[in-house]
Amino acid sequence: MSIPARQIRTEASGFARFCGVGALGFLIDAGLLLWFTQSLGLNPYLARVFSILLALTMTWAMHRNWTFRSGNRGRMSEWSRFAAVNGAGGALNYAVYSAILLALPGTAPLVALAAGSAIALIANFLGARMWAFRNVKATLP
Repeated sequence: MSIPARQIRTEASGFARFCGVGALGFLIDAGLLLWFTQSLGLNPYLARVFSILLALTMTWAMHRNWTFRSGNRGRMSEWSRFAAVNGAGGALNYAVYSAILLALPGTAPLVALAAGSAIALIANFLGARMWAFRNVKATLP
């Protein structure tokens, strides 16, 4: 059974938009992490919790309006599913981040952040596409 070319292009376009929003979320996450650690003096573990939560809020709004174009009226249930998916992805991200910092003392927090983010990317996309925004048909821009 072959997959139609249009469906492949549609999914690839959605993944590209997902990655674009994710990149912006990463920049917000990284910028906040730096600000929290360098300007406010928070330890990198606590700072990361706050930076994740704020970046998560921004990415949900962008995914809802641009990546998946959700017209779903059930915003709270959609938000709950998105938060659950990203909570699991965030836990994976944070576990990798923490493991790197613990295993490799002296590693810059941004290096650990990049590694955790890269590993969680696929899990987050699949969870968002297949569950959080499950009632949205994939469309080309």
